[in-house]
Amino acid sequence: MAQRICNYCTKTFNGSMRFCPFCNGEHFKEPTNTSPICPRCKIGLEAHVFRGNEIDICPKCAGIWLDTREFRRLTTERDVYSDQSVPYGFLRQPVNVEDGFLPCARCDSFMVRRNFKRISGVMYDECRDHGVWLDAGEINLIRAFIASGGLDKAQDREIFKNSQDIQSLASQVSEVRLLQKILHKWDFKRWLFQNF
Repeated sequence: MAQRICNYCTKTFNGSMRFCPFCNGEHFKEPTNTSPICPRCKIGLEAHVFRGNEIDICPKCAGIWLDTREFRRLTTERDVYSDQSVPYGFLRQPVNVEDGFLPCARCDSFMVRRNFKRISGVMYDECRDHGVWLDAGEINLIRAFIASGGLDKAQDREIFKNSQDIQSLASQVSEVRLLQKILHKWDFKRWLFQNF
């Protein structure tokens, strides 16, 4: 296994680990492409400014590459609600299922397909080290989802799921307690020594 030297505490650890086990410093994979390349068209992306953030757009397919920090900033409620041009109507579309995975625009490793907040139906590709690839129009769909209260719906769904999990766990704990009582009542050693 490849070893890595921590940039923060200079100790050596397993190179496949993202966080240093000694100081908990986060490490990212170094980008192999100095300028981002469109994962679909394989051409260089052009830099543009969108709401004070520098984003990279493909001149051919109009896909967008956002660094992780830019994606988080553009998908916050604060940024979306302050933008008067975002429509409040959001219509969930069928999930677009694609064959294969796209390479990262920065490091060429395969990205993971995700459904934004698990309920929006807007699929995007994410490299955990470098950023997010959005096909044409997907940034507008995500921002419309947020403006229509989609994050609240996602949080409500998560709360309901956690509540169901807690109830299931409580039921399992009560079953284990009952089983322990039954086993303790019929414990052979207890039965044998209680007569002495």
